[in-house]
Amino acid sequence: MRSKARTQILFFLAASAGVTMFALYHVFEALGFIAPPPPFGDSIGTVAFGVDIALGVLALALLPSAIRHDPMEVEYGYVGPPSALVASLVILSVWMVSLLAAPAGAIVLISLSARLSLNWTAPAVCASLMSALVYQLTHSPAQPDISWTTVLGSFVLTLMLIAMGSVRGLILRRQAQRAKQMRQSQSDQPTQQTQPG
Repeated sequence: MRSKARTQILFFLAASAGVTMFALYHVFEALGFIAPPPPFGDSIGTVAFGVDIALGVLALALLPSAIRHDPMEVEYGYVGPPSALVASLVILSVWMVSLLAAPAGAIVLISLSARLSLNWTAPAVCASLMSALVYQLTHSPAQPDISWTTVLGSFVLTLMLIAMGSVRGLILRRQAQRAKQMRQSQSDQPTQQTQPG
């Protein structure tokens, strides 16, 4: 089970990294180092700016619920609370659309895949790919062509984060099993000592 302090640290890291990425992107765009998307209609830049902030706030608000773990997860029969899956899928649906939400999405992918459940990981991959496609279709409305190279890169990044989370989940599960075996052996020792020789 993740402690409250650890959850707060992860939230702070996601928020600070998201704000930093958001600020640097717009500073570089204003300085001309990053080409802005082609104009499409009136005040499209303002709308995109507002949507980016709104989606980022949504992702950060759902992050504590998405990375919440239950003590029973060390057992093989329980993956986690359904609310964690719902919050994770919402975040992963927007994490490639909003710079503010990107770090939260990375944390969620690692946390979700650490549960070692295909029923949770498969929808997460689909949500992440959908986020990449939505970004491609909405970032430059005047140029509706999809950059499949970018989508492929997003897919590879998703798989890398899932692999990291899966390794973490295996390590945590083995540690929990060892701790359980040690407790059982310690509880068996007094029983053996009280038996007559």
